[in-house]
Amino acid sequence: MEENIITIRKKNIAEAHQEFVNLMSRTESLMNEDAKNNPNKYQKCNSSDIETYSVEIIKKACNNSPFSADEVNLISGYKFPDIIANKYYGIEVKSTKSDHWVSTGSSIVESRRDINVEDIYMIFGKIGGDNPQFRCRPYEDVLYDIAVTHSPRYLINMDIEKSDTIFSKMGTTYDMFRKSDDLIDQVRKYFREKATKNQKTEMPWWITAENAEETK
Repeated sequence: MEENIITIRKKNIAEAHQEFVNLMSRTESLMNEDAKNNPNKYQKCNSSDIETYSVEIIKKACNNSPFSADEVNLISGYKFPDIIANKYYGIEVKSTKSDHWVSTGSSIVESRRDINVEDIYMIFGKIGGDNPQFRCRPYEDVLYDIAVTHSPRYLINMDIEKSDTIFSKMGTTYDMFRKSDDLIDQVRKYFREKATKNQKTEMPWWITAENAEETK
């Protein structure tokens, strides 16, 4: 009998992570197959529909894997990320009606993050264009910048290289950034240095006059 993912985790975290990678690879294939066979179904979808279909496909992808379909749950609107599989694995779902692979993502603060989730993937649906398409990639690998709003949010680009993520630009990693006590200060510093490099004097509203005077 095949070991379940929790048993694998206890023995080897890296092996468990690879099983999650495999699950998301199967999910991507199954979603694209379904979208190809039923394009109208997806073209009529709103974001909630995409989340629901994602759960259904992930459950199918659990067949012949260490993951249990019964433990794939949609919790969108309550916690981050949108879907949790077997307690420790999360899937954030985003989609766009446009024909491109970019969108605005979730808050950088992650105040609603489930405390048990350690590994997160992104499912992104490109619903615009001739045929709906889906991609699955590690969450941290597709966050390329931060949108300065009342609550700073990540910007998503499913085409970028890992070297082009916002974390690479700030000289940190996703886990180090999200766990830091000075997260907003790091973002302020990033925007100050970016503005200075571009010879801009106007700063985002949430950078105070005192902070704006700092250049390093």
